Order: sequence, then structure tokens, then C-alpha cells
Amino acid sequence: MQLQLHTYCRLGNRGISTSDRGEFVRAETVRDELGPALRKSKEIEAVTFSGAGEPTLAANLPALVQVVRSLTDVRVGILTNSSLLCLPEVRKELADLDFIVAKLDAADEEIFQRMNRPHPSVRFADLLGGIESMSREFKGDFHLLLTLTKDNAKQAERLADFCRRIGPDLTHLNTPLRPCDADPLGRREMLEIQRSFKGLRTTMVYEAVPQSPSTAPLDRMSS
Repeated sequence: MQLQLHTYCRLGNRGISTSDRGEFVRAETVRDELGPALRKSKEIEAVTFSGAGEPTLAANLPALVQVVRSLTDVRVGILTNSSLLCLPEVRKELADLDFIVAKLDAADEEIFQRMNRPHPSVRFADLLGGIESMSREFKGDFHLLLTLTKDNAKQAERLADFCRRIGPDLTHLNTPLRPCDADPLGRREMLEIQRSFKGLRTTMVYEAVPQSPSTAPLDRMSS
């Protein structure tokens, strides 16, 4: 279940677009599948709620987080497309996480509609306001993930201004390297864009990703 069908998503236009929260995965299923995986590997540094759909649509997300906490002491976080961060109840549910990676791909409604293809109920102003509120309220590590393509590359300066206003702990600059409907930007283009984010702590997809419990190669995480 998704709130946005990104042009750069590996799923393309496939998937169901909805804004209704529900129970899509039972807590018992998470326990049964995650437990053996954690016991099998001793090198897991974090558990991140992400995947082919938008994790904040899960109405039982707090219960799922509790299950993960009961199984491991590693950091627990979420990769979200930010669509529901405007809802106080969602921000409250995320407050106990160790880290949040929030998506921000556009600087205005036009590019937001073109790139993210959101559910009709989602508006850019609400999404941006939700990100700002989450950043202010959250006590853990708050990251922004920006995916750059030909559609939004010219908005780099405006996106950098938004990032400075939001004040993330880290900004990930990404471009889609997997097969999808959007062509990736080249290394030189991404380096030029990265210069627009001077004064902000950033990582860029063509660089080596720093070893951190709260980060992973986000070109493989985002959808």
C-alpha cells in the first residue's frame, strides 16, 4: 500500500495508492520472520521499517516497533515518504524510534505531483510542514533523503534552502541507480548539486556511504 508512486520507484506505476491506514502485517508475522534473521546474523546494526509500501500506513506500527525492540537491542528506525508526517498521531508514534529518514524530492507542488505522483489527498505544503514538525519534535537522528533526477535537478538550490530550514542531522543526496522510469544523474551532475548544500552534512550516492548504525546505501533502500 502506497501514498506515492514515484517515477524513480522500482515498482513503477504498480501498486495500490491509498491514504487509509490499516493492519497490513501482523505483529506475530514480524516476530516469526525477524527473530530467525536476527539470530542468524550477528552483524545487523539497525532494523528499518521500509519496503515496497509506505510504513506509516501501518496502523499497528507501534506494536511492530515493540516486537522489534523485544527481539534486539540494535537501533530501530523508519524510511518514510513523509506523506503522513503532517498528522500529530503519526509523529507521536514515531517519537520512540532511534532514527527517521524522511523523503523530500520537490520544492513545489508541480514537481511534487510530477515526481512523486501522490494520492489525491496529499499536498506538498502539508508534506513539507509535516517534515518540519517532525524534525522539531524528534529527539533521535533525523535524516532527509533527496532523490535527484532531471525533473528536480534545477530545484537543488531551493531544496538546499528547505534542508537548512528543516535542520536534519544528515542529508542523503540520491539518484536512482536501479532500473526505473527515471534516468539517473551522472557523478559530475551530483557533485555540482552537492555544492548547493554547502554548510549541511551530506552523503552522496556516488560516494562511499559512511559506516553508521543509522545509515545504509540509500539507493538500495528508497522506493
